[in-house]
This record gives sequence, structure tokens and C-alpha cells, in this order.
Amino acid sequence: MELPHNLGRRVGILGGTFDPVHNGHLAVAEAVRKALDLSSILFVPAFLPPHKPTYTISAFAHRAAMLELALAGEAGFFVSRLEAQRVGPSFSIDTLKALRLWLGSGIELFFITGMDAFVEIHTWKAHRELLDYASFVVIGRPDHCQQSCGQTVATHFPGYTFAENQGCWQGEPGRGAIYPVAMAPVKVSSTEIREAIRQGRSVRALVPASVADYIGSQGLYR
Repeated sequence: MELPHNLGRRVGILGGTFDPVHNGHLAVAEAVRKALDLSSILFVPAFLPPHKPTYTISAFAHRAAMLELALAGEAGFFVSRLEAQRVGPSFSIDTLKALRLWLGSGIELFFITGMDAFVEIHTWKAHRELLDYASFVVIGRPDHCQQSCGQTVATHFPGYTFAENQGCWQGEPGRGAIYPVAMAPVKVSSTEIREAIRQGRSVRALVPASVADYIGSQGLYR
């Protein structure tokens, strides 16, 4: 597995299907990077999402290629194709174990997820082990981000308490923290983009221009 050599010491991990990547993904990555002063964000497209999608996902090669186009020229944003080597579903615990093995213990990892996914964390494989490998960053609406995050932490991560001076929930020494990051929702989704393309509408306001060009040249989502 090849990883960039200039990730720095504080690395955000943003996984997903990215079918396609859109401006909302980029906005989340930038908001987290600024909020936690991260050195870089590593985008990790899933080869086979663990939660079966309701549609046929695009080939991994297309999704990874669109990510690379979207991030070209974006300092500190990188793509990893490590999930292409996965046999079976792309579980987060396996991804984090692989990254920790390759990057070593000197790198701080921050796994980025949305509030809607975090409240279902108990359905994830080995969910309580995740914090042995990385801290969590949970994105939520400004009006209820910390409250909703706190309810899930209390239910599924016993022993974690909120450290006001750090702005996060902390557990035993050596385990990752859980950071709530509030941001206004970006009104765009991959589902919306795929449907717009099927209807023949332009998506250039929703994705980077290079991604829109790639979708058109490859005839995706038609």
C-alpha cells in the first residue's frame, strides 16, 4: 500500500463511497482541518461499503479517479486506494488498523464521520475498538451537534467524559478522543447528483469542474 510521504503528524481520515465526490465532501474536510489544525486529510474511498447501498455503485477505479481530480492542486488533501486491496466489505476498523500499521504510532489519526452515522455507531464492526486506533471527529449541525454527540458517547462509550478545555470527550490514556465539530449543512448529496444527471440537468454547481467533465466523458450515472 502506498501512502503520501508528506501527511504530517495530525491526519484526518475521510472515508466513504464518493459516488461521486462533491463540494460537500470538500467543505467538510476543510472545516475539520481548520477546526482541529490538522496537517492533512486522507480521503479513503470504500471498495465495497459495509452497509449495502440501494443502487449499483460505480467501479472503484472511477470513484478514485474522480477523487484524485477533485483534490488536484488542493494542498494537504490526498487520496488512498488502500481499500482496492480489500477482500470483502470495507469495515472502518480494518481500515484504521491498516493505516495505523503503515503510519506508525507517532501519527495522530482523526476519523471523520457525520452525526447520522455516529448515532448508529453500535452497528459498526468492533465499534468500541475504533478508538484504540484513532480519535473521532463528528460533524453535526450547530444547533445540536454537541448534545447529540454527547448522548451517543454516553450510551456507547462508557467511561468517556467531556473535557471542556479540550472541547472533546476523553477516555482512558492512550485511547482516541471524540471531537464534535459543528458546521452548517451543505445542501448537496451524491444521490441528488446522480438523479440530476439521469434527468439531464447540469451538476457543475455541485462538483468540481474536473469531476463534472469526467462524469460526462465516462457517461456515468446515465
